Amino acid sequence: MRILGAVLAGGESKRFGSDKAMALFAGQPLLAHVAAALAPQVEAMVICGHDWPPYETITDLPTTGLGPLGGLCAALVTARLRDFDAVLCVPCDTLGLPSDLAARLGAGPAVAMGQRSIGLWPASLASSLLARIASGGRRSLQSWADACEAREVDCGALHNINRPEDLA
Repeated sequence: MRILGAVLAGGESKRFGSDKAMALFAGQPLLAHVAAALAPQVEAMVICGHDWPPYETITDLPTTGLGPLGGLCAALVTARLRDFDAVLCVPCDTLGLPSDLAARLGAGPAVAMGQRSIGLWPASLASSLLARIASGGRRSLQSWADACEAREVDCGALHNINRPEDLA
């Protein structure tokens, strides 16, 4: 199975107060930690909504301002156009990703228990997600996961960074 990795990094970091993707943990930006954990598990990787060379940056679809769902939609469309089977999606503010995350999630759609922004999504869902966004319905990853009947999988202890004090 050809998997495209997608790091969701386009958020406004309102609760954090500054660019969360660039916040330092153990001397490196959070985005670097996530990219390093994800890269060995995928054939190629994109960063949704943030420049992070050497990886390709993609813009949310069908428009900006949709939160993580726009990043996932862009990744699914990119995966479909490039003949990937699935997207392994992770937010830029998650530490503790297992080295076998893709294997744990198995066949998608599947999400990490308690962390629906971490998931494995078949690229074939791109058109369905575009249609859902166009319909004006709920635009959250949770509602999308529910609509797709995504399985919840125990992926171990994952640490989501929402505030600067969470880095401690």
